Amino acid sequence: MNCGPLGGGELMQPRPYEEQFAQKYSIVRELFIDTADDNYVAARWCFHEGLNVDFFWLAVHCIEKYLKAALLLNGHTSKSYRHNIIKLYQAVKPLAPELLPDDLNKPETMPADLWRNETVGQFIERLYRFGQADNRYQLYGFSRHAEDLWKFDQVVFNVRRLCQPLEAHFLGQAVAGAPNESRRQRMLKDHETSWILHANLEATMEGKRGNALRHALLNWNHMFAPIGYEHTAMEYRYSTRQPVFIRRLFDPLRGGSKNFPAADALWGWVKKNIQLPNELIKEIEAEQARLKSQATP
Repeated sequence: MNCGPLGGGELMQPRPYEEQFAQKYSIVRELFIDTADDNYVAARWCFHEGLNVDFFWLAVHCIEKYLKAALLLNGHTSKSYRHNIIKLYQAVKPLAPELLPDDLNKPETMPADLWRNETVGQFIERLYRFGQADNRYQLYGFSRHAEDLWKFDQVVFNVRRLCQPLEAHFLGQAVAGAPNESRRQRMLKDHETSWILHANLEATMEGKRGNALRHALLNWNHMFAPIGYEHTAMEYRYSTRQPVFIRRLFDPLRGGSKNFPAADALWGWVKKNIQLPNELIKEIEAEQARLKSQATP
């Protein structure tokens, strides 16, 4: 599936669908798009219910799969990125920079003092830090802001609609009397149906998978909820959790050198028995050294 060099933004003549596109799309849809759609619904439910660890974990899974689907359906490999949504986003961005805005917009219904300005790139970096595999065990803790759900919705909407061959004719092939436009060109016109992929998200929106999942997807969803959708009450909540290492490894060192032996013994046990990323080990030991240098005798 080769569509030429990685890059977007140039408007060219629409292409017919390539041979075996239907089979390839079926594979990508079932492996990546459908499962990402389910992760998206579950992540939104976790956010509303305050299950913050799982919100970040599912959000990263969701965006990872959409980004890989976008690469695959536009002639590129999804291999070598593993789960790193920062690198994946950097790879997908050149495909369609005109369809991936850099800024995130505050919903009109949200109080201005609760919104933190953040670019899409900055949000994805923060999302990855708190939702990456190493943080399943809360090695880094998290900081969830009240507006994170709406930022997540905007990223999903913009990335998900790239999960289609952007240069292909929007009808599959030229049809007499119909516009001769690619899917990219249709989206640039903000065509109201250009984002529809006929996957699990669309089935959920239509209520085909039950009212509970439909509400989890659409409740206060400014990107996908239809006009007039009846939303239920929600709270604007900020939540944060520090990793246990701060309390058990760092706080004792602030109490003075008398605590050094016990703190060192505990750290030795952690390193011996718990798998930690090398980068985190270096961070912890650097902070331990700093605290010891400042501690009172």
